Order: sequence, then C-alpha cells, then structure tokens
Amino acid sequence: MKNFLLIGLVLLAGCSSASPTVEETAQEVIDLLVDGEFEKVHDDFFAEKLQESTSLKELEEVWKAETSGTFNGVRSLESSERGDSYQVVEAEIEYSGVIFQVRMTFDEALQLVGINLAGEGANVAAPDNVTEEQVVVGEGTEYELEGTLTLPNQESDNLPAVILVQGSGPSDRDEAVFSYKPFRDIAWGLAEQGIAVLRYDKRTYTYGSTMSPEELQSLTVYEETVEDAVRAAELLKNDSRIDSSSVYLGGHSLGGMLAPRIDMEGDFAGLLILAGSPRTLAEIIYDQSMAMLEDEDEIKFAQDEYEKSQGLTDLTKEEALSETVFGLPAYYFQEMDTFDAGALAADSEKPLLILQGEDDFQVYFDKDFAIWQEILADKENTTFISYPGLNHFFVDYDGPGAGTITEYEHPGVVDEQVIHDMTDWILKQTNQ
Repeated sequence: MKNFLLIGLVLLAGCSSASPTVEETAQEVIDLLVDGEFEKVHDDFFAEKLQESTSLKELEEVWKAETSGTFNGVRSLESSERGDSYQVVEAEIEYSGVIFQVRMTFDEALQLVGINLAGEGANVAAPDNVTEEQVVVGEGTEYELEGTLTLPNQESDNLPAVILVQGSGPSDRDEAVFSYKPFRDIAWGLAEQGIAVLRYDKRTYTYGSTMSPEELQSLTVYEETVEDAVRAAELLKNDSRIDSSSVYLGGHSLGGMLAPRIDMEGDFAGLLILAGSPRTLAEIIYDQSMAMLEDEDEIKFAQDEYEKSQGLTDLTKEEALSETVFGLPAYYFQEMDTFDAGALAADSEKPLLILQGEDDFQVYFDKDFAIWQEILADKENTTFISYPGLNHFFVDYDGPGAGTITEYEHPGVVDEQVIHDMTDWILKQTNQ
C-alpha cells in the first residue's frame, strides 16, 4: 500500500564487515537529506529500481514527517555486507533528542536500492519480568528471518504462545511505523501475563532490496507472509517450553486478512485478527485512496485501477504477471483473491477473536468490522471487540492530525485494554 499510504520507504537488511567508501557515501546521503536536498538524493543516489518504486515526493514527505525538530548529528554509522553484491549501512541520527535509525542498502555501484527510516518508538522500558531470546525463523532455508521470542521470566513448561504477523509492505519484527512499535508492545504485555510471543522480521524487509525484478514481479502473499508464519509455528511447536497445542496466530491488518489462510497449513489453536478485513486488498486500497486523494487526476487513476482490479479473474497468470494494479503486480492481487478470508473464517472450527479500533482510517469499523460480524454471526466461538478512540495500531490519539497518517508521528503505545483482552481470550481458550 506504499503508493497510497506513506507509512515508510522501501526496505533492506544487514550482516557484518566494513567499508569506509560505503560509509562515506551513506554519510553524504544523510547530510543531503538533512539539508533538504531530496532531489539530489533521488536523482544521484537512488538506483533505477528504487527511483521507480519511491517517488521524490514520497522521499521528501516521509523524511519531513518523521524528523521534525533540530538536527543534532549522527550518533553512529556502521556498514555490513549482504552476499557479494550489496552493502548495508545502519546509522543512528538525532533530532531534538529523539533517535532515529536510518538503514540503507547499496549495490556494487554504491547506488541505493533500499532506504528505511524509523523512530526509536515511545519511551517504554522492557518489563523486568520478561526475557527475550533471539531466534531464526526458517533456519536452514533460503530465507532465514531474524526474530525475537519473548517469554515470562518464571520457568515454566507448556506455555501458551502467539505468533505475530505484520500488515502489508516490508516490516520489521516490531511492526515499527514512525514511533510506533505495536508488536513490541503486545509481546511485552502478553509475556507479563505468562504468554510467550514470537515476532520476526518480514521476508520483504530482510530480502526485498536484493530480490530480482522477476522475483518481485511474481511475489505473492504466500512467499511474502504465509510460508514464514507456518515456519514460525513449527519453531514454536518444537520448543519444549511451549504447549504445542496452544500456539495462536495474531495477525494485524494484512496479517489478519491472511490468518485463516495461514491456519490451513499452520494449524493454530485459534486466530486473533487485529484490524483485519474480509474484503479484498484492492477494495481496501481504493477506499484509502479515495479518502486521502484530492487531485482529480490521482482520483481518476485510483478509480481506473480499481476497475482494472475487478477483471483480474479473466486474466491468465502470464497476463497478470505483465500488468500492474495500484502500482503492484496484478498477479499479487489475483493469487491472493483465490482465497476468500471471510469464507475461510466462517468455515473454520477454530476460535476467533476479532479486534478493531473504532477510529481506524485504514480498515473501517463501520465497514470491515461490520462485515466480519455479519459473516460470522452464527459462529459461536467468535468474539468481537471494538475500541472507541483507537486507531489502526490500537493507539489512542486525539490531537492534531487525527484521522490522517500525521497521527502516527506522535509517540504512542498499544492500549492496555487491548492487551488485557488478548490475554483473557488466550488464557480462556487454553484452560478450556
């Protein structure tokens, strides 16, 4: 949804080794961005693929939105290598006392193929009564993903556990958006109540910038999300501390939409759908676009793209691979639409918890949540909870810019009531 929701730039990852040349280039890029020389960065330092996926306007808007205040300097800057062709630079910069992480991926020509900016998140300390372990999801496969397993401090066997699955686009394990880190908040909160939580970096976050154009063109939500969630389930179910019959899936946004499909292979004890939707992704992007856009040409473009999305079933796979819809390969939508999230949820015998912020302007309380209630009205083991005042990330905000992505710029954490309700529901299912 990057073309219509400026929640971040395109992505990247890291490993180890150092190169002064790439570090000097990264420092130059940062200096130019700080000085407002966005056009020079976009024209001179962006590789062609990144220029196509991230416009000059997006670069400028996201940088300005996240880095308000006075620039106080670069605190650290380190480089690393990814394979033979890419180098990654991770830098910490400071604006008015707030630390931001800038991660840049460079190709052999020292051109940027990925850039990501994230705030440090709200100033919340990790609870003393939880512990975190670094794990690898899909170890031994082509796409190993770094993750964090959060556990209650007390020694215990047969812990219930939750795997958290992110929304659309490349995302780290915390699902960081501006200063938000909702998956971190949820992991800490549930672990305090005796529930283990696994969160991990998304495949497109770790490998997106090094995928070939052909790989990206044929990418589906199966490779992007489903397969890794199933591997995460295998990891937890093979952990002797975890009750293998009490592993739950918590999907947010797109992750919630895909939860019933993931369960077909992952076989979870139950599904938690946070701000997910039973509608198609194209419908959601269209609604978001119409709510945000003012320019008549952009509105017409969105309308044309939505109309195009309605005819995807008539295309062959080869035709869909050569077309785009809302800036994404048409095949991405076509393949995803072969699985009806609402129908899969209705047919499932698994318990479901559907959560929705009533002030969510990305997935709608009066549309998406209402459709869930209608589809699942006869399903006795489904619980619906909505939260007045909470947004798409279940954060309470009522200040300047409320109802737009500007509200995500203001630090916030997942509301305690949401974590309380998730805890109660999981423990209730586990103890039945």
